[in-house]
Amino acid sequence: MNGILLFLLLDKPDRQSRPPRVFITQQLGFDENQKKEFKDIDERHHRKMKNIDNRSMGLKKYLFNKLGEIDFTDKELDSVTVLIGELSRKREKEIFNYFKEIEKVCNKEQKSKLEAILSGALNHGRNGMGPERNGPDRMRPERDGHEPMGPERDGRDPMRPPPPRQ
Repeated sequence: MNGILLFLLLDKPDRQSRPPRVFITQQLGFDENQKKEFKDIDERHHRKMKNIDNRSMGLKKYLFNKLGEIDFTDKELDSVTVLIGELSRKREKEIFNYFKEIEKVCNKEQKSKLEAILSGALNHGRNGMGPERNGPDRMRPERDGHEPMGPERDGRDPMRPPPPRQ
């Protein structure tokens, strides 16, 4: 969800980007007490996410440092990828709990606004609202002075690994 909120903030070229904290408090119309509660929730969430991300990155670095080692077994690979998967599960639960905590701070009207924000964020990229983020056709429109991304660039999707050499 943090990624989605950042996308929503950064995908508006005519607006100056703002931190998600300000975006949420403004969109929901929090009063000063709600802003303080939200700040505490947001700081705890940030610490938890940073911890999870750091641990996950450490495991991924460990894994890729093993690429050239002959004695690195499939069993070891499975063990490390299971740990990475567990951290991914914890990350998703933390994101869900973060928004549940924000919801507790909201009044009825604000809960409806929060639901609309989250629904819009989850549906962004569907039904003509923009490109799918995880679809096979990850294409972006050309932008002034920028090389096109996606299959139109050189005939292959840059998000997929190249075919094996023969």
